Amino acid sequence: SVTAVSDEDARQLAGFRPDRQITVVPNGIFVEDYAHAEDTLDLEPHALVFTGKMDYRPNIDAMQWFCADVLPRISELIPDVRLYIVGQKPHASIAALGSAHVQITGWVPSVAPFLHQAAVYVTPLRVGSGTRLKLLEAAAAGCAIVSPPLGAEGLHPDLQAAMRLADGADRFASAVVTLLRDADARAQLGVQAEAAAREHYDWSAIIPRLTRVLEQDAHG
Repeated sequence: SVTAVSDEDARQLAGFRPDRQITVVPNGIFVEDYAHAEDTLDLEPHALVFTGKMDYRPNIDAMQWFCADVLPRISELIPDVRLYIVGQKPHASIAALGSAHVQITGWVPSVAPFLHQAAVYVTPLRVGSGTRLKLLEAAAAGCAIVSPPLGAEGLHPDLQAAMRLADGADRFASAVVTLLRDADARAQLGVQAEAAAREHYDWSAIIPRLTRVLEQDAHG
């Protein structure tokens, strides 16, 4: 049996082995681990959050581009906006981004408190592939998410529909500003995102699918 974690990956694999059936079984998370935050933070009302291992090249590229091209457009309209770059091993080029509008946290015991305090979760990824677990975690925490289409590749349409997808600096900044100004829209997206994460990406939903694949293999 051949399994893939997304429809996009399945299509790529099919090109190599058109004779094999490919079953899609997505990556998953324990949604309850992110649905609540034991620790509380006191972030700004217009806090933006990005999470990830910060010596990983796609994450470095995302934050360099966002801070250089997108964040200045947002701060012109939302002067008290503040971006939190949350993750271990920040590369020197990430550490250099620290400013009045940008805080680099380094390693934290849990990203959940930051997710629950984020006004908007941003994933300005421009390179890389695969299922972005950071997006599943943000969705499970009920975040309003802004991502380019590339960042949402491979995700279930229900989760994509619960995100604002925007390409390019102007459109990305506009999407973030619009959400920062609309608490009701943020809340609605968060509810949709959490529901999609729970239905499609919680291990309780995924393990039975994987078990069926393994049982089919076992019986030939």
